[in-house]
Amino acid sequence: MKSSFGVFVSGLVLACCLAAQPALAQQPKLIIGAVYVGSVNDYGYNRSFHDALTQVARDLPGVKLIEAENVPESGEAESVMEGMIQQGAKLVVPTSFGYSDSARKVAKRHRDVAFEFAGDGDTERNFGVFFGSTQRAMYPMGVAAGKMTKSNKLGFVVGIPIGYALGNVNAFQMGARSVNPNVQTIVVVTGGWSDKAKEAAAANALLDQGCDVVSMHVDSPATIIQAVEGRGAMSIGFQSIEARALAPKGWITGLGFTWAPFFTSVAKSVMAGTFRGEAVYKGLGEMVAVGPFGPSVPADVQALVKKSADEVAKGFNPFTGPLKNNRGGTALPSGATVGADQMGSMNWYVEGVVGRVR
Repeated sequence: MKSSFGVFVSGLVLACCLAAQPALAQQPKLIIGAVYVGSVNDYGYNRSFHDALTQVARDLPGVKLIEAENVPESGEAESVMEGMIQQGAKLVVPTSFGYSDSARKVAKRHRDVAFEFAGDGDTERNFGVFFGSTQRAMYPMGVAAGKMTKSNKLGFVVGIPIGYALGNVNAFQMGARSVNPNVQTIVVVTGGWSDKAKEAAAANALLDQGCDVVSMHVDSPATIIQAVEGRGAMSIGFQSIEARALAPKGWITGLGFTWAPFFTSVAKSVMAGTFRGEAVYKGLGEMVAVGPFGPSVPADVQALVKKSADEVAKGFNPFTGPLKNNRGGTALPSGATVGADQMGSMNWYVEGVVGRVR
């Protein structure tokens, strides 16, 4: 038994040594570790990162991607990031806002590893922050909804009513009203970013109230889009434009994150040794794109939406006063504006939105 075991080990070691020589020559130039709070098959937020980072690994020679899905926003995230670094990751991408504390702890312990955190906060030499600004980009989505609705009732499902989500609703309503003065947007809040049962219930509640176009700000639009499609209504997607596959009849258009150019630049800087943590926030035409139009959208509506999107990309800010809130008061006085850096503190709904800020 001892002799047989010894021969087996020796043979294994020899084989490993022989195999290791070409393997060493093929070592990746960069390993990227990506941490997701949900599934990469969600047709939404996590899918947008998976698709972009997969493209980077495919397009840049010598780049390898390792991923961890469904990682809770807890100490477990810290352990997952540590594990990725032990596997050789030199660029870590924590994609959820709730990973902030864990990511910063790990980054402090590993100053030789670059971090790109999808969120906000302070930057450090090896810790950058970034995100796609969707609020202004929601204006052309509202234009599409305002032109396509027959009932003049639009629905919007919000996960958690943070300022960024309220900004999306407000721009959506303002865009819709710019082409349809009789339109209103009804908001239903689920209280969480990912709750399929509540999202389905919210979508059905909006449809029951007569809404014939529904959009959303949740991690995965899949449940809402499928519920809307199942009842013959129309949808405008969010997070990933791949969600259009879920609504072959009712899809109008949608917003999707386009992270690949940003991550390509970051990956190159890490490999070149020039990475420095920065705050990078880009909107339509850079980190955000308008998705393809569905088959039911007339050419004149498509042209209006494209024109609106082009204006936003060139700097148009719909958050410019005077604007009234939905309680009849002044939200923004004449000449006042809300910039992208102020969006997180928004605490009001614009005129025409049916809903209360909690």
